[in-house]
Amino acid sequence: MATKAELEAELAQLRAELAARDIREKARAEEATPSTEEALQEEGNDGVEAQTDWETDIGEILADLEAFPHKQPLMFALGAFAVGYLIGRAK
Repeated sequence: MATKAELEAELAQLRAELAARDIREKARAEEATPSTEEALQEEGNDGVEAQTDWETDIGEILADLEAFPHKQPLMFALGAFAVGYLIGRAK
């Protein structure tokens, strides 16, 4: 069985890893986000910006859907129940 000190050390290590991951994700997001000058230049590229916006929106929606059951489990369960009920009543 692990001691309290071992568990606290592991917790500190995991927190450091999460902080490092958050920093890497923020750096990637900043690299992926075009500046205003780049955005103005892309407007003339025949829909390249529209495709990028579409992909960004879809990515954000999917990220929200993945996080929803963890953030609001009761709402998720009620929604699943309601959908199941509606499908069951449709027959």
